[in-house]
Amino acid sequence: MTGQYLKYRILSRTKFKVHSPFVYRLYTDIILNNSSHPDFKKIEEQRSILLRQRSLLETTDFGVYSSGNAYKTRFRQVKTITHHSSIRPKDARLLYRLVKVAKAETILEMGTAMGISTMYMAMAAPESKIVTMEGCAVIGEKARGNFNKFKLDNIDMVLGNFNNSLSKTLSKFDRLDFVLIDGNHRKEPTTNYFMSILPKLHAESIVFIDDIHWSKGMLQAWNSIRQHPDVTVSIDLFKAGILLFRKDIAKENHVLKF
Repeated sequence: MTGQYLKYRILSRTKFKVHSPFVYRLYTDIILNNSSHPDFKKIEEQRSILLRQRSLLETTDFGVYSSGNAYKTRFRQVKTITHHSSIRPKDARLLYRLVKVAKAETILEMGTAMGISTMYMAMAAPESKIVTMEGCAVIGEKARGNFNKFKLDNIDMVLGNFNNSLSKTLSKFDRLDFVLIDGNHRKEPTTNYFMSILPKLHAESIVFIDDIHWSKGMLQAWNSIRQHPDVTVSIDLFKAGILLFRKDIAKENHVLKF
């Protein structure tokens, strides 16, 4: 990770090196926007509560921590799950702004964890339809408690292995305006998830992939996905990547400071 970050720092550019007017506006007005919002404080206060909880949950993992097995069970503290599996505040605020600018009506999230990212999106687009997918039912129920606390009724949750539930979940959508991929963290599954959602995307869709530099496999998945002919703009922010599908702009791959 350290070597990847140093490479990112060398390759990343500021706004002065962005020549596309559309990407420049997106970068300066949305990505670099530091403005606050009352919603942020509410969610971060809940994050702080979770980070103090030592209670144990018996979790089931179908992703990278399953060590090649179908799944792995282990006991983990709520605070540990929240710390390691939740989107960091900086990226969560960006997620909020992206959902708003997309005017997203249909949102799919792959990887609920404690529901921090889900709450940011739900508050950014309270009229939207959000489906969030979580592999572990115990963690999912904990997240559902967070949603109920804030009376977020625009969220539906799908529990279980993504490999078994994604196709049926996608059948509920005619199209997807915004997608967050933050589950499994392996090359082949991440690439497969993208290919599965692709038919539901349109020119104004935004796909946000978390942890693109998390491992060699995730970086390989990102590099493969961003080269897909339907992707016109990719933006590497190190921790996360953004994909755009507009047909009115030339294909560009950006590595930008964030």
